[in-house]
Amino acid sequence: MAELHISSLVVHGLPQRVPTIRTAIANIAGAEIAIAEATGKMIVTLETDSQGAVADTLTKISLIDGVMSATLVFHHVDDAE
Repeated sequence: MAELHISSLVVHGLPQRVPTIRTAIANIAGAEIAIAEATGKMIVTLETDSQGAVADTLTKISLIDGVMSATLVFHHVDDAE
């Protein structure tokens, strides 16, 4: 059975790196920035097909230059159909 994983993250980045961080996140499949503040705080939503993909995407975002932290705050699994 196919699954749909919906997650949200709080991302804190260096304020001067916000434009670069936003671009990098926008280029990640299934990731969308819901809110981004000039202070570097962002809410990011993810739609993935597995729990492993959630973890991989969280790691990818954490490794973006200028990101100080990325924390999973919500995770829901549903039937993809």
